[in-house]
Amino acid sequence: MKKFIFVFLSFCISTTIWSQEIGLELIKHYDFKEKIENWTVDNIGNLIVQQGNTLIKIDSVGKQTFTQSIKYLGEISQITSINSMKIVLFSEEQQCICLLDNTLTINGKCKFLEQYNIRNAKFIAASNRPNLIWIYDQYVSSLLLVDIIQDEIVQKVENFAGIAGIKSELTAMEEYKNKLYLQNSEQIYEFDLMLNWSNTFNKPSKQAAFWNNNIIGFSSDSLNFLNINSNENSKFQVSNYENFLNLQIVGSDFYFSKDLRISKYKLNNIKF
Repeated sequence: MKKFIFVFLSFCISTTIWSQEIGLELIKHYDFKEKIENWTVDNIGNLIVQQGNTLIKIDSVGKQTFTQSIKYLGEISQITSINSMKIVLFSEEQQCICLLDNTLTINGKCKFLEQYNIRNAKFIAASNRPNLIWIYDQYVSSLLLVDIIQDEIVQKVENFAGIAGIKSELTAMEEYKNKLYLQNSEQIYEFDLMLNWSNTFNKPSKQAAFWNNNIIGFSSDSLNFLNINSNENSKFQVSNYENFLNLQIVGSDFYFSKDLRISKYKLNNIKF
């Protein structure tokens, strides 16, 4: 049965705006028998989930459509989606990226990052521009934009963290609405696509996602919205809500994961 989670908030504090109401509708629980190692959601709501040495694709109505063994690729660190036809696997251990088609079949050969003079790639991010991937090389703190079809480096900045004044270790990045966001444990740094710094935000929680010009963090009992334009915080307490570990957002669909479950919610109602 579909559930609705409604929140009524009763007070304000100086740094946070408390909302009146939020509505999250539970669409579906996806339960798995093995540990979820990595997962992502493409632009049309297909789930791609790694369990051990196997990739599984599940469509938007919950039907498993494809599986693929990835044992020979070694340990996978990250899965990201360019679109529904292109999925990228990144292995920090192997220092390579592999492009998959919509059936989870490897498209061409996996690319070892040493061909781009990358020595210690830590994470990647898909660009909204076709065939482009951001790669962060921890060695001399280099940030590269690579065309993985033409095998060309489109953009490269060495000593990026030093130039940007980022002192602690970077942990993730994401391109969102023609901006690039890099994260460490406490802050999110905003850059334009020419890699000029434009803003810095305090993270609303350890793990954050982007939605409708907001950076969204979450805890065991609340969702935290940080508006990118106004830098205002809004906090929404929620009930009947599991202590999730990860969040990804596609459109108005919020996907949370924990242990052997991924849960899909739809955001139906929100008032700031």
